[in-house]
Amino acid sequence: MTATLTPAQRPLLLRNRDFALVWIGQVLSQGGSRIYQIGLLWWLLGEVSPDLRGIAAGAFLVLVAVPALLLVRVIGRVLDTVPSRTVMLRAEIVAGFAVAVVAGLAWIGHVPVWPVYVVGLVVATCQAFFDPCLTKATPELVAEPDVERAIGFESSTQSVANFAGAAFGALLLATVGFPGAVAINAASYAISALCLAAAKFRSSPAPKKSADAENRPEGLRQFLRALPGVWPLLACFAVANCFSAPTLLVLPLYTQVVLHGSAETLALMESGLWLGLLLGAVCAAYIKVPGRTTRFAAACIAGFGGCLCLPGLVPVEVVCLTALVLAGLCLGVANVKFVALFQRVVPDGRKGRFFAILQASICAGFPLAFLAFGALGDAVSPQTLWLIQGVGLAAVGLALVTMRDPRPS
Repeated sequence: MTATLTPAQRPLLLRNRDFALVWIGQVLSQGGSRIYQIGLLWWLLGEVSPDLRGIAAGAFLVLVAVPALLLVRVIGRVLDTVPSRTVMLRAEIVAGFAVAVVAGLAWIGHVPVWPVYVVGLVVATCQAFFDPCLTKATPELVAEPDVERAIGFESSTQSVANFAGAAFGALLLATVGFPGAVAINAASYAISALCLAAAKFRSSPAPKKSADAENRPEGLRQFLRALPGVWPLLACFAVANCFSAPTLLVLPLYTQVVLHGSAETLALMESGLWLGLLLGAVCAAYIKVPGRTTRFAAACIAGFGGCLCLPGLVPVEVVCLTALVLAGLCLGVANVKFVALFQRVVPDGRKGRFFAILQASICAGFPLAFLAFGALGDAVSPQTLWLIQGVGLAAVGLALVTMRDPRPS
């Protein structure tokens, strides 16, 4: 006899139409943003004079990181007061229209440099609203038992979209050129908007929203103090990101200087890291935590740090690849467990602002971490950089061990 799966045993994407539609929108939105950034960077390098290429590319990368930092209060307020479906749908429509303008200019063969920066800022602003709104809206799409599994899907998809979007963007530039790549990007936003328009979101109870809105503290410090058990975890999460993000900076240095590898070797190493992140995000929902989530997450982050120490101690290619897969696995599991914990303990009326702050803390950590480790890279070996990362992450893990799981407010 053939076993028949019950509805609850079927894959989440097959039994929840609304979540599947939003997930498709996430793939197209986040992947499309990455395609646009890669395409625009490549186009900029070909348009500006050689002595200005570094400044032009750096300015563009800084520009796309600005909205999540400067608009954190606005994003949080909008996410807490406007329906999630409306926020994400409008973000996709605006981003798609902006990219379509660049696509039109590219097809007629006249693209000034300044609109590229303006559209890049618009797309980054839309993404700054879309990403935390997607996280906040997860309980509006799935039942409580499926929340952690849905977070795993979203987390793994974000990793794959960023990685595949960069690779696909380069492929599009090589095949259909800049005009074709931007046009496909605009079409991805249009399809994403159609998916979001067809999805149905469950709204939180109105009385609870009203009470939270009336009692919401003013200012970032007061807001975080109103979540006494949450803000220390948020701080640890941000510090851990400062030590984990430079992996993408250290890895090319290590591959070239220590392993004496080629571009193919670097691609293999990065693929190992992304594969680990994907496996960790997918498997996290199936890992049951008997005790405190913070203690388990601390072990994952410490394990991540330990894995990063291995290439620093044993400079062998196969060791580095294995360590990166395991490091990505630990980080992927920790990310899902943290976000699932935040979903449980942060009140519905404050989730929008909280996840906007979480996004801003991550974005703020990237330039600081890259600047610090870039300066260190000129003074110490790549192996030492791995060890610094590992020790820093181990320290974060030790700090997390002392913390208790916050209780729902």
